Amino acid sequence: MSPDEALQRAMADACSGVRAGEEVALDLRGYLQARGVAADDIEAVLASPRRLAVYRSLVRNGLSDVLLRMLPRTRSRLNEAQSGRFDADLAAFVEEVGPRTHYLRDVPSEFFAWAEPRWRSDGRVPAWLPDLAAHELAHFVVASAQSARRAPDLAEVALDRPLAFVESARLLRYAWAVHELAASEQGADEPARRDVCLLAYRDESHAVRWLELTPLAAAILGRLVAGEPLGAAVERACVESAADARGALGDIAKLLADLGERGVLLGARG
Repeated sequence: MSPDEALQRAMADACSGVRAGEEVALDLRGYLQARGVAADDIEAVLASPRRLAVYRSLVRNGLSDVLLRMLPRTRSRLNEAQSGRFDADLAAFVEEVGPRTHYLRDVPSEFFAWAEPRWRSDGRVPAWLPDLAAHELAHFVVASAQSARRAPDLAEVALDRPLAFVESARLLRYAWAVHELAASEQGADEPARRDVCLLAYRDESHAVRWLELTPLAAAILGRLVAGEPLGAAVERACVESAADARGALGDIAKLLADLGERGVLLGARG
């Protein structure tokens, strides 16, 4: 490991490690020496020893703040279900793994990818809580989705054409109706246990909206969002769902009209 790499690793450990704060406070020189930091770099750090504590505070507070903004209900409900569990898991994630992204906005997704299998395998964690976390993260993704810089070249909707949707549109699937939970962070309600597919999108006022779909509508929209032509998407989805395509055409037309009114369906790709 080069001197620069040793210094960078020591700084990263000092900012993220749970026990590093105590080590730095008790014996900063020893902490740096144990991590192979060059003598010149050690003296430079010791010349302003409080800076390392400031960096640690800034980094950890920044990580905590972004998690609290994006996962407020997940944190509150998990901490309530199992005292301090969310905060303990966040501390463990920072120490054991640490963020890999350069962007704070991506840290909650990295944390969730690490925490989800632990939550799902732990009977003390509410079974629906991972779906709630995924739902809160999806809200941020939809809210921050970029709008197209220019409108695509659109044509009239036709069976042989793929459709164009607003860029914020997302299809989300859950095993629990977490979208029906109270918006309050302190809510005590629990979601119904049922398979749910939601179409998420951002409306003209930039508010995030959710539309619950029937299984057939979800199957069709999944194919349409993936770029399949309308006719093929309907036919294949109906075959998979054992539904009568001709009988479903009226409902499909109503769905597409509704999506057009909502600004989700833009038209067909030429």
